Amino acid sequence: MTRIPAPASGVEIRMYRAGHGDCFLLNFRRSKDNDEPFFMLIDCGMKKGSHAIDGMDIYDVIRDLHDHTGGVLDLVVVTHEHEDHVSGFPSPTSENHPFSDFTVKELWLAWTEDETDKDANKLRKKYRDQVLTLALAQHKLSAMSGADSALAEDLAEFLELETGFTSGLEILQDELADLQAGGAVDAIPMGMDEATAAFTAIFGAKDAKIKGERYKRRLQGLRHMAKKIKFLSPGDNIWTLPGVDGVQVYPFGPPREKKLLTSLNPHKAEEFHIGPFAMGEPGSGLFAAMAGDGDNTRSSSPFSPRHAIPESEVFDFDRRRSNGDIGFFAKAYRDEDKEDRRIDGDWLQDAESLALRINNEVNNTSLVLAFELPESRQILLFTGDAQRGSWISWKDLSWTVKGADKKDKTVTVRDLLARCTFYKAGHHGSHNATLNGTEDDDHPNINWMAQGDYADHFVTMIPTNKVWAFGKSRPWRHPMKAIEDALFEKAKSRVMMIKTDKGQKTKPKKQWLDKHNTAAFKKMRKEFEGRTEYAKTYVSHWVPDKL
Repeated sequence: MTRIPAPASGVEIRMYRAGHGDCFLLNFRRSKDNDEPFFMLIDCGMKKGSHAIDGMDIYDVIRDLHDHTGGVLDLVVVTHEHEDHVSGFPSPTSENHPFSDFTVKELWLAWTEDETDKDANKLRKKYRDQVLTLALAQHKLSAMSGADSALAEDLAEFLELETGFTSGLEILQDELADLQAGGAVDAIPMGMDEATAAFTAIFGAKDAKIKGERYKRRLQGLRHMAKKIKFLSPGDNIWTLPGVDGVQVYPFGPPREKKLLTSLNPHKAEEFHIGPFAMGEPGSGLFAAMAGDGDNTRSSSPFSPRHAIPESEVFDFDRRRSNGDIGFFAKAYRDEDKEDRRIDGDWLQDAESLALRINNEVNNTSLVLAFELPESRQILLFTGDAQRGSWISWKDLSWTVKGADKKDKTVTVRDLLARCTFYKAGHHGSHNATLNGTEDDDHPNINWMAQGDYADHFVTMIPTNKVWAFGKSRPWRHPMKAIEDALFEKAKSRVMMIKTDKGQKTKPKKQWLDKHNTAAFKKMRKEFEGRTEYAKTYVSHWVPDKL
């Protein structure tokens, strides 16, 4: 294949179709007089097992990208570090990875990835502590007799999404090995199972350097490849694409305000914390159960330690024979037919809540960018997986720009969204990543988009393999029907997905056509089809720089 040419104006947007995940190639014309293409890649990943086409995987996408770009990417944008956004990038030690053949001129990341940013470092430490807590929970749950196997599988799937590992023990061993190599761990506790000993040693480590897990390493691999790296923050000055005339970029997210970034209410200083968790918030009970390493005298027990018997002693056969009290509790508490007396599994529900919360918080660290075309001033909105807290934060953002009269004027997110004619649906169309509302509401929402002269030009891409998502044992509603319907109505049927239950193309439903099938609609639909290409590996749509 040969490198694809630049569009006549505006931008060509390709949504790759390997599976459930984000991988977008944007092709800009550099200027009216320079028809050299400017290639920008936004994310490159898919969820394991979510293939949209039999026999095609993320490596096929990467090879297609290489063929069509000549192996040169002017800019790579990574929104956040989840498997379905970064699994196509190589780790620093990857050998023969097809993406390693690219030249990456510049890399843009959110401020949350900046190792010199104090707020970002605090977030990464909290995230690390929570994931390690959940890793031990998953290991213990898998080893428990009669445990909820579905929950264990769900936790394993979550850990793979966050770290690349499906085993909690592997995560703990990997983290411990890195700390030992750096001299941060002197000794590993004895008398515990391997996972608990690793967990205890990790949290007792000295001067531990904050390090992410496997998908973080994908970013490290990409960082090594990039010639320049820039970190973007909401409210930054307007950015430009290097070497492209007129296109301006507005960073919307992720927010810096803690309660919005984490989708949680701020915790007061007087509140008790258990490890990385506030008392009573999801994960606190789980951390207490895990951090106790079986010795409940150090957990959040309401009783004085002098009244507690360490669980390890209850298991000790010799202690049970020599100590009447211990023998009594061992028989009354640990025997298999006395399981109904035990409450040591109450942390299981907390584990599931924590997994969901961590996932949502990482989603909310997504880099959100709005691209403005120079002539028509159309806005292209890419939100990653940003959720409610990020959306709410946008309403306070503003920038100073030069008006047509060359005077300074203020532009707000409301102004920009009113000109939004392309929307990459947030988090595959999930329930909390596209906000509902009206044009008059105070919070940013779907109906702030595409107002006035821009209303008839709105199109959207939803990066979802709908068949796979809805076919899971616990279905993912990607997209949520109400959001899909709202986008369908907003875009007047001009919705593109990776795979639908009807195949690749998203076609108007009969009842919708009966309501809207006018001559104007037919003309608009024909124009849309003329700008859209449905290939095996991608769906492509051209947004010309004119209305």
